[in-house]
Amino acid sequence: MTEVAKQSHYFVSSLARGLKVLEAFGKSPTPLTLSEIAKAIGTNKTTATRFCYTLSKLGYIQRDAQLRYHLTPHVLSLGYASIRSLGWIKIARYYIKELSKEINETINLSMLNGSEIIYLIRAKTEKILPYDLMIGSKLPIHCTSMGKVLLTFGSEEKTQDLIAHLELNAFTHRTITRKADLLKEIKQIRECGYAISDEEFSLGLRSVAVPLFCNDKYALAAINIAVPTKRYALKDLEATLIPRLRDVAKTISQSLKGMEITS
Repeated sequence: MTEVAKQSHYFVSSLARGLKVLEAFGKSPTPLTLSEIAKAIGTNKTTATRFCYTLSKLGYIQRDAQLRYHLTPHVLSLGYASIRSLGWIKIARYYIKELSKEINETINLSMLNGSEIIYLIRAKTEKILPYDLMIGSKLPIHCTSMGKVLLTFGSEEKTQDLIAHLELNAFTHRTITRKADLLKEIKQIRECGYAISDEEFSLGLRSVAVPLFCNDKYALAAINIAVPTKRYALKDLEATLIPRLRDVAKTISQSLKGMEITS
């Protein structure tokens, strides 16, 4: 949100802060205390209490016995309504679920959402991460295979701006934390056409991603296959899964030709 927008007499600050409360839950894998919510939106506990009370009455959040707040399923109605409006998602979901059944592995589709990726399709076969991911979950760009693919095959202008402002936080000892190293990897991804995250976001997790193109020279989305490291060595990941992932991305792209895509 730009400062110009915030200074406009049309800008409703209280609404913006209320929405930031919901965003805070989206960034946290666990329920939040009132103090954590107040800190996340940059206000005091009294104001945070008012926002939480209002959102609770509207059915979007709920407080548990430990006085921690969490989102309710009601909030998903907002996200699902948006996703349902993306007609191409239905086509992509069909092919992704079919491939997931064939190879018995987890397959995901995501798009860029600011400086993160947001999950729009998830065909899950087992729990790999310590916490569960779902439609609407957001993850960092620099340490995920889909994030790196979208950085590589997005518009050059957007990519440069994202990289300039990215915080390369370390999630494991394998995470890329220097921009020079990230730029080098982006160059390699552009040459080979796929990206790998080898325990960069979570130990014990490997994933490979490819871009999904449609009516444009830039990637509409990214698709990945996520597997436990104990089941797939890196060489097996590249030899076995990348060809399958490329095939399904090509099939989806061909199916979307001529469609009016809303990204």
